[in-house]
Amino acid sequence: MESLVPNERVDVLIFAAHGPDLRGLRPHLGDRMSGNLRGLHVAAKTVGVGMAVAGGSAAKRVFQLLPRAVIHLGTCGIYPGLPQYRPHDVLVANKLQLVDSGVASGKAAFPDPMQTSLTCHPMLAAGLAGTGQRTHAIGLGSPLATTIDNDFAGQVPDALGCHAENLEAFAIGHACQLAQVPFTSVLGAAHMVGSGAYDDWLQYEREATIAAAEVIATWIVSGAQGLPYG
Repeated sequence: MESLVPNERVDVLIFAAHGPDLRGLRPHLGDRMSGNLRGLHVAAKTVGVGMAVAGGSAAKRVFQLLPRAVIHLGTCGIYPGLPQYRPHDVLVANKLQLVDSGVASGKAAFPDPMQTSLTCHPMLAAGLAGTGQRTHAIGLGSPLATTIDNDFAGQVPDALGCHAENLEAFAIGHACQLAQVPFTSVLGAAHMVGSGAYDDWLQYEREATIAAAEVIATWIVSGAQGLPYG
């Protein structure tokens, strides 16, 4: 049985939805996805696909490994009408927002006590966003399911201030908020949100995850600017 007590304090814990999202870290961390980079203990774990499972898995790992910071690595879709982005750009979240088409259309409602937004750690996000020429700090939407309606997708940037979406980000961010652990998402742009998302994702997903992983690795070996003191 795996011990819940870490052998060594983890400095940077990297989460991904599934194994392929971590491929870009293998040259830096090896097959065990754990190692020392410039004096920091860095470990990477998977938490499952989708908001429904990612939060519980992330919470378990955060309380088990007690990291100084958590970075969520993966891919994202860019909402339509934002020509400043292109495939394989890396997007760093500075805020997270729940997205629901039913709420937007008036067919559903978030109950008043429900948390629907959270702010990522500002210094951590700024440090990562300053790494790489095609890296951007953005507001990130997090729906329960992938948005495929083109009309709704086009409304999100103006309505919610989000430029991209990812399914797991809010759940992971909330788990980190409960544990008071600094958090942000670093995501490679793999598709445009809407009806053609899956075909784009198949084409761009691999290189997008590698681009996001390289931003994280470069940030660490360059001094991990914005990483809180442990």
